[in-house]
Amino acid sequence: MPRASRTATVAAAGMLAAGLLARPAEQTPADVRDVSWFLKRMRTVEHLPELEDSRTALASTWDRTGGNADGTDYKRVEGTVNVLLDADGPGCIHRLFTGGSEPGRPDLPGYLRVDGTRLQVFLDHAPVPVLDEPVVDFFDPGKGPVPAPLAGGKAQGWTYPGCLFPIPYARHCRVQLVNPEGGNWGSYWQIAYTTYPRGTRVRSLAWPLSASAREELDLVRQTWSEAPSVPPPPPREWTVVRSAALAPGESLELQQPGAGVIRELRVAVSPPTPEVLRGLRLTMRWDGAGEPDVDVSVGHFFGHAHSGHDAPFGSLLLGVTADEAYSRFPMPYARGAQVALRNDSGLPIARLRVALEAERLATPPASWGRFHATFRQARAAVEDAPRFGPQSVPGHAVLEHEGRGKYVGVLMSEDWPHEGWWGEGDWLIWSDESDWPPSYHGTGSEEYFNSGWCLFDRKAVSG
Repeated sequence: MPRASRTATVAAAGMLAAGLLARPAEQTPADVRDVSWFLKRMRTVEHLPELEDSRTALASTWDRTGGNADGTDYKRVEGTVNVLLDADGPGCIHRLFTGGSEPGRPDLPGYLRVDGTRLQVFLDHAPVPVLDEPVVDFFDPGKGPVPAPLAGGKAQGWTYPGCLFPIPYARHCRVQLVNPEGGNWGSYWQIAYTTYPRGTRVRSLAWPLSASAREELDLVRQTWSEAPSVPPPPPREWTVVRSAALAPGESLELQQPGAGVIRELRVAVSPPTPEVLRGLRLTMRWDGAGEPDVDVSVGHFFGHAHSGHDAPFGSLLLGVTADEAYSRFPMPYARGAQVALRNDSGLPIARLRVALEAERLATPPASWGRFHATFRQARAAVEDAPRFGPQSVPGHAVLEHEGRGKYVGVLMSEDWPHEGWWGEGDWLIWSDESDWPPSYHGTGSEEYFNSGWCLFDRKAVSG
């Protein structure tokens, strides 16, 4: 669980951070986690409330001096081998990312080149790698082992290839670059991985994939190809649908009794101007809580605070269509749920429509957390900004929380005057730790959102 999640950015930014929090509970024995198990979780959301004592970290080329040379600070070069990750299991790699190198581009600077370099993945101390490919092929969905859209980038081609295919391992994982000349390592490497509690039954990746794993991979590819542009179909029947006109200061409230889980929430606002969307306050309370567990504007919650419906987008979890916004985050409750919207915009809202799908439960599993979301906005790089690292770089704190839980996502919006560069910085996440450096130290905000060089490649879970 993230004790404190902080971002070191250098722009005026508004951020919404979401997570699931709960009291400690005994862990329920899980099924064996093979590659099919991990793939299925890439196309579904029902598992998100589950809490366990796992820990996610990032191995990257971040600049240990505290500067901005985050592309080439390799942590362990041994002659012709550059070890990017050396981790004990049980665990799983979720994301491999690099600055990339476009084949046939002799004009590229040296730090981007990976000519003659191979990427190798060894599992459980095996003498032979389970994956062994030239770097330029590994991230190419047409040549490498992983197909699109889980590999490669459709927005900028070879500028920033990445791979979001899960690589589970039972005992150990080592990822390394090999080049007989001892160079051409590429740049901006990131490997995100999770370590699970001892005794968690993980089955290491075997290649080629089994027939059942290939079938699951095809389902993920279909889901991920559709999610950015095809909104999910509405349920057969909404549990609650409410509509109202709201004068300034008026509210619309929905109550759900007993135990259950909200599966989907849709909100339509007229007029959907940025001023109204930023002033329409969304609060949610679970189990009779006095203080809201969710307290953020509708616009910042759904991601259209500055654009209204002029910039529609989609994902597995959130989206904006031409006339409404939707959330598919599962939101459990044991003793009732309250969803309220209050018009703090100072402007009249001609029509507000809220539709909610909830599943009734006898009681939620003891291992489930509760959905929380918060919002912070601040100018960056000012005198009283929090500072991080050996050079005391100013940053923006997104979330700080004590207790058990997990961080499940963030939306970021900026007001920045420069075109072509949007003032990004490194993402830093401390999980049950406080010393420098954190176990998650990124190389830039674009990379955190699975993109780079100020270009964005929309995926089912990012963009």
